[in-house]
Amino acid sequence: MRNLFAALFLALPGPALALSCMPYNAIAAFQDAAKSDDSYVVVHGTLSFDESKLPKVDWQNQEDVKPDNFLSGRIDGQSLTRAGFTAQFVHDIDINVQCAGPWCSGLTNGAKYLVYLKRDDGNYLLETNPCGGFAFQDPDAATLSKVTACLQGKRCDPDLPRR
Repeated sequence: MRNLFAALFLALPGPALALSCMPYNAIAAFQDAAKSDDSYVVVHGTLSFDESKLPKVDWQNQEDVKPDNFLSGRIDGQSLTRAGFTAQFVHDIDINVQCAGPWCSGLTNGAKYLVYLKRDDGNYLLETNPCGGFAFQDPDAATLSKVTACLQGKRCDPDLPRR
């Protein structure tokens, strides 16, 4: 029986093998950004970009998918302060839509996001990957409150909430 399962596994084509991602949420992202040597700004707002520029996977030539795919965008919202998401933030940003083989991150133009933008010399970069990265679509009020609590030095437990 074990040999049958092994044979079936080996017979599966590459695309049938799924990408496995560890659970990751906005609170874990806050902790990662806080530990980083890079500078980040946390923003809740509407993300705008040209969806036609998102990477498209040619399943017949998966090896041709670039790992880094840069495009321009804009975010219109509020950045995080100790009082919450209270500082107006409207900026053009760079977006790196990363792919791991045929699996690429996905973003939706015009959607609300909680994002962690890497700040470098007045420029902002949003990095996403197939497992999520630093972009969280449609965060609920509990998530936004929890991220605010993290900045305030209060309990910052990545296990809750899951979004």
